[in-house]
Amino acid sequence: MPIKQAILTFIICILSFNATNFASQQTEPNDKEISEVFNKHNVQGTLVLASLDNKSTYIHNHERANKRLSPASTFKILNSIIALEEAIIKDQYEIIKWDGNKRFFDSWNKDHNMKSAFKVSCIWFYQELAKKIGKENYLRYFNKFNYGNKQIGDDITTFWLGKELKITPLEQIEFLKKIYKKKYDISKKSYLILEDIMLVDSTDNYKLYAKTGSTTQNGKGHGWYVGYVTTKANTWFFATNLLIDGYEDLKKRKEITIAVLKKKGLI
Repeated sequence: MPIKQAILTFIICILSFNATNFASQQTEPNDKEISEVFNKHNVQGTLVLASLDNKSTYIHNHERANKRLSPASTFKILNSIIALEEAIIKDQYEIIKWDGNKRFFDSWNKDHNMKSAFKVSCIWFYQELAKKIGKENYLRYFNKFNYGNKQIGDDITTFWLGKELKITPLEQIEFLKKIYKKKYDISKKSYLILEDIMLVDSTDNYKLYAKTGSTTQNGKGHGWYVGYVTTKANTWFFATNLLIDGYEDLKKRKEITIAVLKKKGLI
């Protein structure tokens, strides 16, 4: 076969392969079904829903899905990993004593271990871990995990709650996928503990792993619900971010996510 003809044949094969791959993926940048759920709950924001096999991705509000925002307490996913990997805490059951200072939520005002603190998003517990982890370790892990904008700022105990550390909903999805696939070079123990503390619901048909997060002032700000759901057919990853206009909107983070999963026939 002449060289020119061989090159032309090779190019055609490559283009055909890429076209086939593209056709096999279903991506909806402004999904109508998800929009209906948002309208029903009368709230603004974004939701990204992606399958493990990369064949389907549904997005409501593509612009916000690409906007970097404070991770708030969703950072507890990575924060837990770092604390475990650096042996700051031995497991999900080791207790840190409450200092006696009363905080906003009554559920925070007691001794906690990682499992209980993760569930109620107890800030002081993770702030104690942060003091021991230190800035250098955080920067090292941010590079290792390619997490968001990798910014810390001056206060080691608040950088994930304000203007420093930021991550997009789409970046949250990629982070969660790599955790699920065990792509990061961390111990099996850390993976198992993370799976344990992230488990929210377990039924005969699915298991839901998730973390809430919110950063608000006087009840206004934004809130997260990120995680994944495993079914017999597939695993789906979600990142929901809502504009919060009053504390009542916080419950909508999970409500909207579950409603979308049901509407798509995934649970």
